[in-house]
Amino acid sequence: MNKLWQRAARILADSPILKPGRKLWYLNEQNYGLPLSSTQKLMTGAYIILHDYAEERFPPTFNDQKRAYAAEIDYRFSVPGLATAEFVETEMRKPFWGAPLGPQYMLDFVKLSKILEQLKIEPPQRLLELGCGTGWMAEFLSLRGYHVVGTSLSSDDVGDAQARIRSVEAKNLKVNLEFIEAPMESVADHFHDRDRFDCVYVYEALHHAYDWRQTIESAYACLKDGGWLFICAEPNVLHTYIAYRGAKLVHTHEIGMSRSALRSHLKHVGFRKSKVLSNRIHVWIKPHWIGAQR
Repeated sequence: MNKLWQRAARILADSPILKPGRKLWYLNEQNYGLPLSSTQKLMTGAYIILHDYAEERFPPTFNDQKRAYAAEIDYRFSVPGLATAEFVETEMRKPFWGAPLGPQYMLDFVKLSKILEQLKIEPPQRLLELGCGTGWMAEFLSLRGYHVVGTSLSSDDVGDAQARIRSVEAKNLKVNLEFIEAPMESVADHFHDRDRFDCVYVYEALHHAYDWRQTIESAYACLKDGGWLFICAEPNVLHTYIAYRGAKLVHTHEIGMSRSALRSHLKHVGFRKSKVLSNRIHVWIKPHWIGAQR
């Protein structure tokens, strides 16, 4: 049956209907930021998904951890049509981007801040961020008075994030903020039992982990008894399809996750309770906001 579906996918991908998608994909491979309308994105995405399904490359699988890590680390150097310096400048300006992303990032910061307050996680309690990138969320929370440790797989990300500490110090402000290089799946190996955190959070990064289940297990080991893990703005199931075109361009993970699978694994790991913090009605599109208490 799969062979029949693959043959049908190949015929459709090579058909005149998706000829515009094939042409746009060729151009997109040269320029990640190629301006595309919603219709063009749909056409291009449909072409590449059907093409790769016929070649048994979709849905994507990741079986080589070393290779997956290298792709994530090299992301800043591999965006087609974008110089590394431009990429870094964009990341360091985050979250002060144009609409719709910039305002949404700021709203998400406010949402996470309110969640922390509601659950009585207050400054100067210790927070650990997994997959912090260049560290804007960690910086903001440290300015609120929390002791924050941000982690990234990439030493380049960590190096850029250190500049955030220097910028705060230049304003004669004191913060408890640090950044370390650590994969999400083994982050617990970087801390002793006495260094456990009041809260671990991951924002728009869990879907980039090589193994999100192992990441949750490692996060559990980093928490104090009664501490909370927050899974914030992580993409839902259809993200695997929606983001496949962009992920293929830079060879990174863009895997959507189901709420039921996430909550089931939280229970399996040992979290005594979990709760949906936002988007109770999600229809497999809206991002996950889930909290779990050790």
